[in-house]
Amino acid sequence: MIIDLEHHFRLAREGADSFVSRRWTEDGQVEYSQGNSGADLADHLTFMDGAGIDMAVLSGNLGNAPLDTVRRWNDTCASAVNDYPDRFAGFACTHPLGGDPAFEELERAVKELGMKGVHINARPGGLNLDSRELWPFYEKAAELGIPVDIHVETLPEGYDMLHAPWFLYYVIAREFDIMNQLFRICFGGVLEDFPDLKIIVNHFGGGVAGVIERMDYYVELFEDDVYREAPLISRPWRDYFDKLYFNMAGRGPGIGAIKCALTCIAPDKLMFGSDWPPNFESDAAGCKAYIEEIRALDLPEGDIEAMLGGNAARLLDIPMH
Repeated sequence: MIIDLEHHFRLAREGADSFVSRRWTEDGQVEYSQGNSGADLADHLTFMDGAGIDMAVLSGNLGNAPLDTVRRWNDTCASAVNDYPDRFAGFACTHPLGGDPAFEELERAVKELGMKGVHINARPGGLNLDSRELWPFYEKAAELGIPVDIHVETLPEGYDMLHAPWFLYYVIAREFDIMNQLFRICFGGVLEDFPDLKIIVNHFGGGVAGVIERMDYYVELFEDDVYREAPLISRPWRDYFDKLYFNMAGRGPGIGAIKCALTCIAPDKLMFGSDWPPNFESDAAGCKAYIEEIRALDLPEGDIEAMLGGNAARLLDIPMH
């Protein structure tokens, strides 16, 4: 069974583009719009059938959208799941900094609508994920027993040095940022204070496979001086890293990212994702070929089946079929 853990679902907007679009603005920035791509369930099913995907976990990147929009998205997603229970599951949306009204909506989405987790961007309100302002949100997610799915921030602030007369910032900034947030989760005390919290980091954790040994090396070199003041964690940082889950989206059909990820992430923590429609929008055959490359990896068959669907099914309590 193949479960797609990064599969974007949109509310239809009047007058929006029909397809994903990327263009340069007059002030020299890349502008991205998903438009209405991903708003029609028939398009989802057509893509999934063409790629050989059995189930998709729908998510919506609503950012700081008003609470009534969040409620409408959650209701619309729940309706899709109810109409196609064997094809779709859903991650709730809410604003992590929205206080009690946002948390009440999250509880409704989970307990009444059956959402399997909560989907947030990596920089809610512009904050890093180890900001103490997010502790009430983490507490609520832990109380509900749901995973927090962390999507890359499309245009994260603080990476001005990446702006160039070509699309460097658009491609790289979000990957730098999700890796930054990953380390902040591990070193910043998030899983120290919320040990039962389950976190899914999207896009393989950015480029973490390429720098994790460097991080280990400097932790050893700095010894007791890793922290400027008091340590925020009581165990080796890798203990927290090993608790994280990762989806395998954001790289299109590239198999190299999976091979890199497997150098530091166990197969039981990796979960398939297509990043549709921003990736593979009109290319179900390309996604199917990607899945076949995953199947051809030099791994035990059980590990491959777990990465393609078993891990997500266990984490989200989805029956395998």
